[in-house]
Amino acid sequence: MKNFFMIALATMTMTSAFAATTGTLLLKGSVPRLLDITVTPAPIASTLPLNTTQANTAVAVINEKSNSNTGYNVSISSANLGQLVHDTVGTSVINYSLRYNGGSVNLATGQTFTYSGAGANNNNRNVDISYTGIAHDLLIEGDYSDTVTFTIAAN
Repeated sequence: MKNFFMIALATMTMTSAFAATTGTLLLKGSVPRLLDITVTPAPIASTLPLNTTQANTAVAVINEKSNSNTGYNVSISSANLGQLVHDTVGTSVINYSLRYNGGSVNLATGQTFTYSGAGANNNNRNVDISYTGIAHDLLIEGDYSDTVTFTIAAN
């Protein structure tokens, strides 16, 4: 019984020796990365008057959202390298150019625009098209199209 009393007394003494007078609590949260791009075409984008010359005609608004702490990039590419191509007669084309946020876009190779710095961004950028109209009697009847892709990525 004496041994049990000594062990109990030693345990109580050791427990009180490790008691703390201060404690800490770590509070922490996390914000996931947001990268989002939305293309809103203007009505004219799907009904381009190919026989009428267009000079910086608004065809879309691009909304870019990013909260990247390193900034972000927007890459622009054209499936037909800057040409509206007849849907069945691939040799009938109309060359065009695009402006993104007021700057020319190299559609032959694709182009990336870089936005540096940390911060939450919600930006609208305009897309304009230019081309020389061609009389209808000089074009093959049918639809002419190109697909332009806008991609957002963190720096």
